[in-house]
Amino acid sequence: MELKRERPRAWHGRAPGRVNLIGEHVDYLGGVVLPAAVDRHTRVSGRGARDWTIESDIGGGLKYLRAIGIELDAPPQAVVVESDVPSGSGLSSSAALLVAIAAGLRPKLGGVEAALACQRAEQRATGVHVGVMDQFASALGRRGHALLLDCSTLEYQTVPFPEELVIAVIDSGEHRNLAETPFRNITIEILRKPPPSAKRELQGRGLSVDSGFAIDTMFDTDAVRVSEIKLMPGATLPRHKHSLPHLAVAISDLDLRNVVQGASAKRVHQKAGDFTWLKARVSHSITNVGTEPARWVNVEFK
Repeated sequence: MELKRERPRAWHGRAPGRVNLIGEHVDYLGGVVLPAAVDRHTRVSGRGARDWTIESDIGGGLKYLRAIGIELDAPPQAVVVESDVPSGSGLSSSAALLVAIAAGLRPKLGGVEAALACQRAEQRATGVHVGVMDQFASALGRRGHALLLDCSTLEYQTVPFPEELVIAVIDSGEHRNLAETPFRNITIEILRKPPPSAKRELQGRGLSVDSGFAIDTMFDTDAVRVSEIKLMPGATLPRHKHSLPHLAVAISDLDLRNVVQGASAKRVHQKAGDFTWLKARVSHSITNVGTEPARWVNVEFK
């Protein structure tokens, strides 16, 4: 008697790309974002197989497939991909691919759990500490709605989008790859509410707190130096010179007076998550004229 081996059952998944209306570059800092799913989708189908394989018109998908397989504890799969989400156009084609695979492999998985699993998978596949906005928008987006998401608490709500308005997405032709930027090795952990022991911790690390400011160099490599600055209300960071170009990222809301050598004082207002590019060879002093401690991170590129 011949026993016929049963072929593994096929599964299918589908997920949209996304646009972001508010909150670029703040999801990985725990900020508030407002993305919306678009009417372009990635569709996948697959079966269990001996090895992980992927058939797609766009290269590079295998590492994403393997990564989400690890996150979902799934055995190897042979997957076929069809998509009208343009790759490299800022519509989160990678998130759409991951969410579509997750939806097919684990159809009973909740939207939040799927989004978090896909975020971890993308971090695993690319080595970039990406935020969770793209995956949330793809997993939880609804037709006719934007998604208001607090990336620090993961609280979200759908926001109806006026029927008389249309979102037009225009390809500028400028493409980027986060894995090829200096940001791939930078992870900034935000403490929105410093614990009561914060002062003792700073003192224990040899940082100045009694003078009204603290500077903590989190790491310093051949390519980049990342420092966190805390400036108490009324305190001044004395005149200093930046020999390197750097990115200043606000951790808290900022109300500062910036005095650049040879120029008049300038008032600076920024919200948490805002960032500013600063040129090299700038000499200045900074005073916190607000009522709350000011905290920001400097990322200096060598």
